[in-house]
Amino acid sequence: MTPTPMDKKDFVSSLILTVFGIGVMVESARLPRLENQNINPFTVPGLVPGIIGILLVICGLFILIRSTLRGGWRLGISTAGTAKWAKSSAVARSIVTLVLTISYALVLFPLVPFWIATPLFIFSFIVTTEAMANGGWPKPRALLTGLLVAVVAGGLIGYAFQELFFVRLPGG
Repeated sequence: MTPTPMDKKDFVSSLILTVFGIGVMVESARLPRLENQNINPFTVPGLVPGIIGILLVICGLFILIRSTLRGGWRLGISTAGTAKWAKSSAVARSIVTLVLTISYALVLFPLVPFWIATPLFIFSFIVTTEAMANGGWPKPRALLTGLLVAVVAGGLIGYAFQELFFVRLPGG
């Protein structure tokens, strides 16, 4: 059976997903357990991330097995194929996503209050991805929609963290 391009992508993605899930599990296990404060074990900081890490590993392994059985491990890597991949829009979108997310996490989030930083990040992400998809600056209606989505989502995210999960946010 000849692997399809999706089988190859699934193979690579499953490896990344599995390794990332393992990393999440390891880091969540390193979080404090707070035993000395008689904290309920179901409320320890690493519980939810640990469960998410486990689920990521399980999903990654299922995709890995499926793609391996379909021959996805036969990547057929070549210089020409690698050059074509490096110039693809998928790589460009991934780089933009990484730059925006890292900028939010390392620059915007520590320096600006959460209630401003998060809508600003969401808006810049929407505008940037719209510009990339359409090959130019978004139309005023798309900008207004992006602004509305950013403000509403930022507000809901802030509310959920502070009021539902009892997480104190910077500048809140």
